[in-house]
Amino acid sequence: MKVLIGPNGDMDLENSIPELSDQFPDVEFLVSTSYVEATQQVVDVDIMVGWINQAILEAAKNLKWIQSISSGTNYYLNIPGLVDSDILLTSASGTHGACLAESAMGMIFAFTRGIRKCIQSQNTRQWSEHRYIRGNMKELTGSTMGIVGFGASGRALARRAFAFDMRIVAVDMFPSDKPEYVDHLWGIDQLSDLLQTSDYVVIMAPYTDQTKAMIGTEELAEMKTSAMLVIMSRGGIVDQDALAKTLKNGHLFAAASDVFSPEPLSENSDLWDLENMLITPHIAGGTQLEGQYVTQIFFENLKRFVRGDYELKNLVHKKRGF
Repeated sequence: MKVLIGPNGDMDLENSIPELSDQFPDVEFLVSTSYVEATQQVVDVDIMVGWINQAILEAAKNLKWIQSISSGTNYYLNIPGLVDSDILLTSASGTHGACLAESAMGMIFAFTRGIRKCIQSQNTRQWSEHRYIRGNMKELTGSTMGIVGFGASGRALARRAFAFDMRIVAVDMFPSDKPEYVDHLWGIDQLSDLLQTSDYVVIMAPYTDQTKAMIGTEELAEMKTSAMLVIMSRGGIVDQDALAKTLKNGHLFAAASDVFSPEPLSENSDLWDLENMLITPHIAGGTQLEGQYVTQIFFENLKRFVRGDYELKNLVHKKRGF
């Protein structure tokens, strides 16, 4: 059996090969640091972990399982032929829960605690906005956090929001196992209720046919004028043009997003110039523990796979999209 550790950014998954080799002496491990090299090496490989592209998929004659290094898998599922193939796909779901949740809270604090304003004032060496900034600061106590998508990242966010004395409501396509500290966990059909009641709406849902353009002009209009929208999971779930218009009209207090469609965000986008919009370039999944988390999932799945157990952790329903 052959395993190819392909391109994986800064995760350095190849550093785990000595331990993997000790654990699985009958498995041969290969490393490719580029897509071109991976295309050449993948021909007789059984398992691949890392980023792939269409050329790699077409070259893979024996591939049985791909371990994504991303929590979301729409990038993989957009590669022609993968969805209809017999190749198993597993995600890195759960590995980015903490860092996405912390980034979401940080984006909220950037506005509610005046941090964004202070950074802007510091850049121009201004102290004059002191009273204005302090007079507009908010604390989270007693406010409502609405979480759209209650998977690993949504649950990580809920735990942190609860620690700040927030009321929590959430919607999910498959709502189950509601924690005691969550007031309501509804089906996605009650998205309207969440939007109307929440002071902070955070998008943690995967990008699928069901969530594509799920929040547009009508949905944004349902939110409180004092509310903030935070987009963390994938671009394309929120209509960016509708969001820009809503912010321009002053209907929302603020918005922040780490993800866009397409990426990078066009320099012509109206979102860049909005005072009540915070943009980060798809970095929220970053953590010093990212490679460690992905390796742990791969270790567990590889143990199952070599003994013929194909009920892998984070197994993706390819047609459903997650």
